[in-house]
Amino acid sequence: MLFVTLMCVVMCSFLGIICVWGDWLPEPNRDLPYGTSICGQTRNPPTIDGKLNDWRFAIFIAFDSKKELLRGQNAWNGVDDLSVTWSTMWDEDNFYFAAAVRDDKFAPGAAGAPWEGDCIFLYIDGKDADVEVDNKINFALIGGKARVSDWSNKNPGVVDSQLAIVPNAQLGPAGYIYEAAIPLKFMTNMEPKEGNSCGFTPGYEEGTNNPENAAEMVFMDWDGVDPDQAVSLGKLTFGGPLAIDAHTKLTTTWGYLKRITNYELRITN
Repeated sequence: MLFVTLMCVVMCSFLGIICVWGDWLPEPNRDLPYGTSICGQTRNPPTIDGKLNDWRFAIFIAFDSKKELLRGQNAWNGVDDLSVTWSTMWDEDNFYFAAAVRDDKFAPGAAGAPWEGDCIFLYIDGKDADVEVDNKINFALIGGKARVSDWSNKNPGVVDSQLAIVPNAQLGPAGYIYEAAIPLKFMTNMEPKEGNSCGFTPGYEEGTNNPENAAEMVFMDWDGVDPDQAVSLGKLTFGGPLAIDAHTKLTTTWGYLKRITNYELRITN
């Protein structure tokens, strides 16, 4: 009888922990050289539902410091005000993007001008040639709906990408999960293959409608650069199949990155 009672207590405690923990949220990688990341190949397409359980073995990167502000140094009040942890994956049909956004206040965008509210831009130089940002994709919540738009004026079909923008209280009062599947056929010069790379930088913008009434619009990305300049973009390397064992996740992928690439990594202290 005592054994049964103890087991009940343990099970109740375990279930309580699950309730407290809620959805799985990523921890950012701090070991890769700054300005680089790995886009692993996924064997199973993630469900685009605003939950990141499908992303447990992907490499996540964080924007969470003042040096990562292109604009808004005087309006940003730390990681709980705004910080972004993001990742990418690929398969033969799609390029996948996910972000966990910690935020204290959220403002939706406006039809035709999504940057008037909180939104994410993906800046991509598909050829990694430091010449042109040939994919510029926006994710925004407009009229209560998650919408994708193309600002490169090259890929109108990108609006048919799958996108979920879902609130998540674990990320603060206005925290959100962004999750997208972008068909490769709607992207310019994107050729995911082991060893290939592209110039890549996601950016997060708090627009002119932001409820904090800040004088400056906050814009955050790698190293606080102007991502409209291809030469400023970070480096995203397409890797092989993602590890399925947490013990091999990092060592395998970082060793793989060093082995298959011969470019000079951009490292910013």
